[in-house]
Amino acid sequence: MTVSNTELYPGDKFFKSFTKTWHNKPYPQISPFRPELRITGSVVFITGGGTGIGLATAKAFAKAGAKILAIFGRRIDRLRSAAKEIREANPNGTTTVIFEAVDLSQRAAVEAAFANAIKMAGEVQIDIFIHNAGILQTQGFVGGYNYELYRRGLDLNMDGAFNTVQAMLPLLAPDAKVFNISSCIAHISLMPRCWAYAATKIANVKMFDYFQAENPNLHVVNVHPGVVNTELNAATEHDGVGVDDGLMLSSPIFDAIS
Repeated sequence: MTVSNTELYPGDKFFKSFTKTWHNKPYPQISPFRPELRITGSVVFITGGGTGIGLATAKAFAKAGAKILAIFGRRIDRLRSAAKEIREANPNGTTTVIFEAVDLSQRAAVEAAFANAIKMAGEVQIDIFIHNAGILQTQGFVGGYNYELYRRGLDLNMDGAFNTVQAMLPLLAPDAKVFNISSCIAHISLMPRCWAYAATKIANVKMFDYFQAENPNLHVVNVHPGVVNTELNAATEHDGVGVDDGLMLSSPIFDAIS
């Protein structure tokens, strides 16, 4: 069923709400410190884990007691500083953090990075995998859009997600949980000049839908994290709109795991 914006509850400048209560910040029911949400002993891999939503997610899992957290990104300096924050997020100091610098658009490099992280983790299997990495393409109209910018978006957003799936599948535990961090822009009414980002996001959603159908033993979820102020949207008109706290992301992920 298609729901028009006029049928929804008031939200903010850009979005309407599906529920009467609009949560912007974490609340006690989704705290990673809750006993039933503990993931002690789990191995968690996160792409794009060095900044923004990926980093906030990694820190939430560290608080929840993850045994091993591996983060992947393009910038080694960000990964190094993120690893320190993630370790400090675990109050007991029991989370081992591994980081690998990699360009996800390069298939061989992705496979090598994942294999190396598995080796450093002790040849374990991945219990929870989160694909978060991506870029927000330059905004513009479809007609006349620069091909090189378009191609770069496909390489980093769509090829990156595809390469991630190929590399991580053989490394997953039999009943692993897999999360694709999507975006509301893939589903809401059109936002001017944002077509390139929306197109890659909706394409990835369908890929992970098919991935779930082909692997019924896994638990695959597409997650829309809300509007969060990060480096990704700093240069857009949506900077400052960031109505959601990054740690809100722990809500749907922990709900799906528990």
